[in-house]
Amino acid sequence: MIKLYFAVIALLFFSANLSTNAQCTTTDATGCLCPDGTTECDLLPDITVSWWAIENYASGPDEYSQTGNGVNDGRLRITGSTPNIGHGPLTVRGSDYFVCGTDTLLGDPGVCANGSSPQQLITQRIYHKNNGVMTYYDRWAGAMTYHPTHGHNHVDDWGVFTLRLEDPSDPNPLNWAIVGDGAKLGFCLMDYGTCSTYPDHCKDINTDYMIGTTMLNGDFPNYGLGGGSYSCSPVEQGITSGYTDIYGEHLDGMWINIPPGTCNGDYWIVAEIDPHNSFLESDSTNNWTATPFTLTQQEPAGTTNFALTADNGTEFCAGGSTVLSAPAGINYLWSTGETTQTITVSQAGTYTVDLTNTCGTGTSDPTTITILSVPSAPTLTGDTVVCTGQSTVLTSTGSNVTWFNENGTEVATGNTFTTPALTSDSTFYAGSDNYIAGITEFTGLTDTSNTGGSFFTNIQGLIFDVTVPLTIKSVKVIADGAGDRNIQLIDDGGNLVQAGTFTLPDGESQVDINFNVPVGMNYQISVNGVSDLWRCNSGVNYPYEIVDTISIHNSTAGTAYYYFFFDWEITVGESTCAGPQAAQTVYVDSCSGIDDVDISASTSVYPNPNKGTFTFEFNVPGTGSFEYTIVDVVGRVIYSKEVSQQTGFYKEIISLSEAAPGIYSVVVNLMGKTSTTRFVVE
Repeated sequence: MIKLYFAVIALLFFSANLSTNAQCTTTDATGCLCPDGTTECDLLPDITVSWWAIENYASGPDEYSQTGNGVNDGRLRITGSTPNIGHGPLTVRGSDYFVCGTDTLLGDPGVCANGSSPQQLITQRIYHKNNGVMTYYDRWAGAMTYHPTHGHNHVDDWGVFTLRLEDPSDPNPLNWAIVGDGAKLGFCLMDYGTCSTYPDHCKDINTDYMIGTTMLNGDFPNYGLGGGSYSCSPVEQGITSGYTDIYGEHLDGMWINIPPGTCNGDYWIVAEIDPHNSFLESDSTNNWTATPFTLTQQEPAGTTNFALTADNGTEFCAGGSTVLSAPAGINYLWSTGETTQTITVSQAGTYTVDLTNTCGTGTSDPTTITILSVPSAPTLTGDTVVCTGQSTVLTSTGSNVTWFNENGTEVATGNTFTTPALTSDSTFYAGSDNYIAGITEFTGLTDTSNTGGSFFTNIQGLIFDVTVPLTIKSVKVIADGAGDRNIQLIDDGGNLVQAGTFTLPDGESQVDINFNVPVGMNYQISVNGVSDLWRCNSGVNYPYEIVDTISIHNSTAGTAYYYFFFDWEITVGESTCAGPQAAQTVYVDSCSGIDDVDISASTSVYPNPNKGTFTFEFNVPGTGSFEYTIVDVVGRVIYSKEVSQQTGFYKEIISLSEAAPGIYSVVVNLMGKTSTTRFVVE
C-alpha cells in the first residue's frame, strides 16, 4: 500500500528556520550532536524492541491453555517495549489524506463504503541539524487507523510477535520455524517513560539474548530531543530520544496464538518492530529481539499425531496449486522428498510428512489432493443471420453452460439460449464449467426460544477459528426493525477480511452473506454501527463447532453472551472450474428490397458441410426473368446468374467450396427491384 501512497500523492517537504538558544531541541540544534561528529546531519531515531521487557515486565508472559480461559484460550500474552536509542526523535504526524481500500481521499470520510474505518496517511518528520539551525522535512510513512476500544489512533503494522522453534544449525531466530504468530499490531506511539525510569529496557545491543549494555538517560547525546511528551494524538505521535513506549500484555492484540496440538517444551518469543521498514532510522537491523519461553499448559510431549493444512483447500482446478504446511519442526521429510516446512502441490495424490518437534517424531495424517478438470470450450450452433427485430435460438454443447452478452453480463443458463429481438449485430458467449457443490453443515446457537436475551445496539460479535478454507453461506438474525446492517469479518490483526451491507426485514430472517474465510484463528464477525439485533445472555454454551472445520468459541464480550448470528450455514470444498468461452455472432439484416415494393420474396441458405455446397431457394412473384449474384463483404461478385422464370418457386444448389470464411450477400433483382440477404460461410 505504501507504493499506492506515493503513486497518488506527491512527496511533501516542509522546513523551518527557527531561533537558536544554545540547546538541543526541535527548534534549536546548537547543542545537538551528529553521530559522525560533523556539524550537519539528519538526526534519525533508532527504534529497538526489548527482550528484557518481554521477559520481565509485569512478571513476564502469561500462557493460557486451549480451553477454559474465555477469550484467552490458546494465547500467550506478552508485553512490548520499544526504546528509541537514536540521535533524533521518531515523530509521526497525521495528514489530510485517508485510504479506503485502493482509494485515497482528501479529508476524513468518517467511514468507508464497506463500513470499515478509513486509514489516515501519516508522515515521519525528520529533523536536520546544520550547525545551530534546526530544520525538518516530512516523508510519507504508511498509515494509522482509529482503534475503537482504545479510543485513539494506532500506527498500523508496527509490531509482529511470533513463537518459534529453535533451529540449532541457524543462529538467526528470524529464520526459525514459526509455531504461532500474533497480529500485526497497531500501536499508539507515545513517550511512556525515560530509559532511566525503565532501566534495562534500553540496551545498545538487543538482538542477542542476555547481551547488551543498559543505557540510561545520560548515555544519549541528544537525550530529550522530541520533547518527551508525545501522546496518542491524531496530529502528532512519537518516541523521544532516550524514551521508550510500553504496550502491556493486558491490551488488545498483545498476544501470540498457540495452535491446538502444540506440545509443551522450549520455544522462543520473537518480536519485530516496523517489519515493513516504513520509517527511516539510523539502524533498521536491530528492530527485533528474541527471548526463550517454556510452554507448560499445552499438550504433553509424545503426542505425535498431527494434520497438514492446505491454503487453497484439497480440491482445486487443473492448473492451480495449494500450499501444504506442516506444524513447526526441526526436521521435515515429505513423501515427495522435500525437506521444508511447506511444499507447493499441483498434482493429485496423497501427501504426508515425517516431522520432528517438541512433540517428538511422527508422520502426519495423509492429505489427499484432488484435481478438478477444466472443460473445453463448447461448440455453438444456430441461425447466425436474422432480420431486424427477430430473435434466434443458439445451442451449446457441454454441461453447466452459462451464456453472456458482449458486456460480460450473464443472460441465461442451459444448453439453449433464445436471444432477445435484435436490431444490430450482436455477439454472445457461452462457457461450461465443472462444479463441486462441497459439503454443507450447520453450527452456532440454534434455539433462542429458551434463552434470555435482548436487542442490543452496540458493536459486539462472535470469535471463531477456522481450520480449513470455508464459506459462511448464511446466518440467522433477529432484527428489531427493518433496515440495512453492515456485517463485517475481521481477522486476528484487526484487518477487514470481508464486509457487506444487507437489508434485513423486521424480525427473524436467514441472511445470505457468502463470506469466504481462509484458515485462521480468532476471527471476529460483528455489525459495524448500530446493530439492533438479538443477543443471548443465558443458555450459552461455547464452543459451537464442526470438528476439524470451525469453532465458535467466544464473544467479544466474553462467554456469557452470544451475539446476533445464529444457525451458521457452512460450506466446505465448494469449487467451480470454469472453462474457456466460445463466441457466436448473430448478424442482423434489414431484409428489405423486394418486400418494400410489395413483391413477396424470401431467401433461405442451408449449409451442406459434406459437399461444400449451399442451397438457395426463392419464392419469386411475377413473370419474367430475374438475376441474382453472390458478393463478399467488400462487394466483389463471386457468383452471378440470369434466370428465365415464371411466377413460383426457384431452387438452385451451387458450390462455394472455394469461398473463404466470412459474410456474403445474395442479391436478387426482379424487374428492377432488389432484395438482399446475408449469410455466413464458416
